[in-house]
Amino acid sequence: MTKMQLLAAPLLLTAFLATVASSAALDIDGDDELNWGLPAHVFYHLGQYGPRFAVDSQIEPAVAPPLGCHVVFVNSLERHGVRHFTSGAYKRTVASISKLHTALQGFKDSELADPALGFFRNLTVSSTTDSLVPYGALQAYYSGRSTREVYRKQSHLLPFIRASGDESLGNDRVIVTAKYWRLGFSGANFPSGSFTRSQQIRQAPGLQKPDIVFSERSGQNNTLDVKTCTNAGHLSPDLEDAAQEAYGESTISPVIGRRLASRLAPAKVDLTYADIMHIMGLCSFKTLSNANITNGKLQLTVSPVCGAFNATEWKIYGYANSVGKYAGAGYGNPYYKALGQGFLRELYARLDGTAPPLSDPTSLNSTLGGQVSTFPLPSSKGHLIYFDGSHDNNIGPIAAAFGLFDGPALTTGAHAERNTHAWDFARIAPLQGKIVFEKLICAAPPTRRTLGSRRRQRSQTALAVVDAAGTRNQQAYVRVRANAAVQNPEGAPWCPTSRRHPNTDDMDYLQQGLCPLEWVLEALSWVNTEDEWAKCFT
Repeated sequence: MTKMQLLAAPLLLTAFLATVASSAALDIDGDDELNWGLPAHVFYHLGQYGPRFAVDSQIEPAVAPPLGCHVVFVNSLERHGVRHFTSGAYKRTVASISKLHTALQGFKDSELADPALGFFRNLTVSSTTDSLVPYGALQAYYSGRSTREVYRKQSHLLPFIRASGDESLGNDRVIVTAKYWRLGFSGANFPSGSFTRSQQIRQAPGLQKPDIVFSERSGQNNTLDVKTCTNAGHLSPDLEDAAQEAYGESTISPVIGRRLASRLAPAKVDLTYADIMHIMGLCSFKTLSNANITNGKLQLTVSPVCGAFNATEWKIYGYANSVGKYAGAGYGNPYYKALGQGFLRELYARLDGTAPPLSDPTSLNSTLGGQVSTFPLPSSKGHLIYFDGSHDNNIGPIAAAFGLFDGPALTTGAHAERNTHAWDFARIAPLQGKIVFEKLICAAPPTRRTLGSRRRQRSQTALAVVDAAGTRNQQAYVRVRANAAVQNPEGAPWCPTSRRHPNTDDMDYLQQGLCPLEWVLEALSWVNTEDEWAKCFT
């Protein structure tokens, strides 16, 4: 397993990890423990249903900022941790399992072409729905703890934590995620005892509420769960379902369905592409929702469903989830910019240090966004670290609207998964996935010579801290890290001037994942207008 990397360095300090290669970074984010025993050829290809894993970064340094730079602001946009099936998915999955039960009735394991698949006869799924599971709480705890580890010199500065949901309605998975993130950041231990059920993690001692909780009730302005873009809510047919159906008919049924039917012969198994996806989804849900957390230590058993399909089939499954989210919650949705605009307006304000405009309509909650107490800007005397808890269907549009993971459009033809594509949802918004936006101040261009020096320091094992006071020629930059991987700004929509021919110094910055703040704000200037949001109603 690769090891999870850290977020950044403290204000006015340049912190660097001696071990910066993604394969050798310190496991402060807990990915080694969280993913131990989970086969990568399966769990790296589960789309939105897989747990977060550390994505290999193609840009170095991938952990701390380049030498001469320090982070002055961090906004971590994170999905809730692992949960049970939603109520709708639970009903659909039960129906698909019932087809297997009926088909296998009367056949012994030894009579099947592949006797090892006889376990399908007794396959069940928990009737608990929607709630965060203990594994998800541990994910969030580790994520918060890693932030504290990186910013340990400023741990007295409390993070500003926002979440989306309604506890009174039982819709609390993002809220509970935020509580465990705060617990990890606080430095406290994970609650003692054995945790196997959602209710246990809700009732654990020492949990504190987020600073802000946005309601997800209909008609509420909520940048972390947008439901007020009318036209987006009335799209027909559902774009995600339509894309998955097309790919399901072209690839899932003729490849996975045909092989599964042959391995279960002589039983007559007739599954749709949707049935196959529901059954494959049980790999993640049965493995992770049944995990036990005892005194902060993880114990889990990989479900036999995970071994019922081969590596090629898991790539197909992962692509099916990615193409669905591309169409429904990404570049393929005609309203993706409007859906991401509210959060990005808030991000713009935090990066620029100015209050967000409230007059032009978006999903931004003007009541909360217009007050310093409920929308504080970064300050060395207030908050420098921000946690925003959300859902996959909101993180997708935010990522696309910012300009991340841009590339060839995902298609639905036979074996489209073999085509080059940047939009891989397992690397964008898996369960407890995180996209971290950093604002940095650099004293001088991080030249190739500096980068080479960093590489020579890999043999060291300590976290070194270098005083950055007294530097000159400071300039602000932005870096984006998605599930540990630094995103490449060169030619990216979020770093528009890089498409031109920058000078040598600019190239040095870009090659280390840094984009000048003014370029990023130029790319985001549209978020402070009403142009995209107006499309929701025309």
